[in-house]
Amino acid sequence: MNFLETLNLYKKFLKHNKIFMDDQKILYEFTIEKSYNWTKSKFDEKLSWYQRIKKKNKSLVTYKNLNELNGWNFRDNKELAHKSKKFFSVIGISIKNASREVNSWDQPFIKQHKLNGGVIGLVRKKIKGVPHYLVEAKFEPGNFNKIQISPSVQATYSNINRIHHGKANKILNFYFKNMYTTISKTLVTEDGGRFYKKRNLHWIINTKKKCLDLPENFRWLTLWEISKFIKKRSMVSPHLRAILSLI
Repeated sequence: MNFLETLNLYKKFLKHNKIFMDDQKILYEFTIEKSYNWTKSKFDEKLSWYQRIKKKNKSLVTYKNLNELNGWNFRDNKELAHKSKKFFSVIGISIKNASREVNSWDQPFIKQHKLNGGVIGLVRKKIKGVPHYLVEAKFEPGNFNKIQISPSVQATYSNINRIHHGKANKILNFYFKNMYTTISKTLVTEDGGRFYKKRNLHWIINTKKKCLDLPENFRWLTLWEISKFIKKRSMVSPHLRAILSLI
């Protein structure tokens, strides 16, 4: 049986046992789509795509003294911040009466501008009847493997507003031009051990629109294919793993 036939059979089974609810029917799709390789794809081909993007990346990451960073300054000896005042800053925090391994300590924290994080977006689309998700083989300077499989959109509001004068994110057109129906949309707290009160908007959408001229580092993958990447060492970003937890 193909994906749709299996899904309909599953729905009939749930309805027969009086546990099927129409307002949650997409949840049943998630259960079926991640259980099998419905497209009969060869994972080695997807793995080759990842390795090709990784090999093409020539980024060089080196250590640099904090007081030598271009555009970054210590503000009033209290925090390390960008001259635009619209990115993040590094602040010092003192913790007391914590009821942890130790009772009190000091440490640096990353504080996002106005405590706004960003958008972690995942675009879902059915291709030949089988749900796929748009992911990016994305470079981040702190990644263990340099390149990690990441969500469709991973951007702070500073990035979205192009404070750094960088390139516009074309995938955001799905969101800005209402080319979607929302599957899940919620604020998720970042790691409270490193980030100060930071939250990201996790937003999964379903679309029927085409996305033309996708860069080579973007691919439509099924949940089964993504799960195969997750089992590989350090290939999937924590942002993608976090947003997938919503489904």
